[in-house]
Amino acid sequence: MVLSTVSKDSAPDARVLILKDVDSRGWHFAIKAASPKGEQIANNSQVALTFYWKEQARQIRLRGRAQQLPEDECAKDFADRPRDSKVSAVASKQSAMLASRDELLEAVKEKKHAFSEEAEGVAAPGWKVYAVAPQVMEFWQGSPDRLHHRLRYELGEGDQWEKQLLWP
Repeated sequence: MVLSTVSKDSAPDARVLILKDVDSRGWHFAIKAASPKGEQIANNSQVALTFYWKEQARQIRLRGRAQQLPEDECAKDFADRPRDSKVSAVASKQSAMLASRDELLEAVKEKKHAFSEEAEGVAAPGWKVYAVAPQVMEFWQGSPDRLHHRLRYELGEGDQWEKQLLWP
């Protein structure tokens, strides 16, 4: 999925993330709070998610508020990650300038040695899981004749979804 956020100066940002779960609270993803996306969400929790399936000519777009989930869920998400993924998350200074690839490899090697079995169940500092509670959802089905089918659902009063058929 693609997560879109905005910077403090209102510039859009988008990146691909893994959809972790979907439940009554929303669509879940995990990030480091100190990453640019984490800082952007802390500044403005309104985000957009986009899913695209080229082979089926389908797209889903969501807009809503990203809400941080409880710390125990963040810890569980981190604990469920493969060991190398945990080491990478702990070693990485995400989006900071990197002097060389060797600097990265050395940081990972150092963290791998320091990463003990006791640390297996502990979340990395700043590891967060968010749920996006959609306020608007749009479903698009492409068509070879370009008469695409678009449906938008908006959350209205009383938490009732209002369905709208849109022009292509």
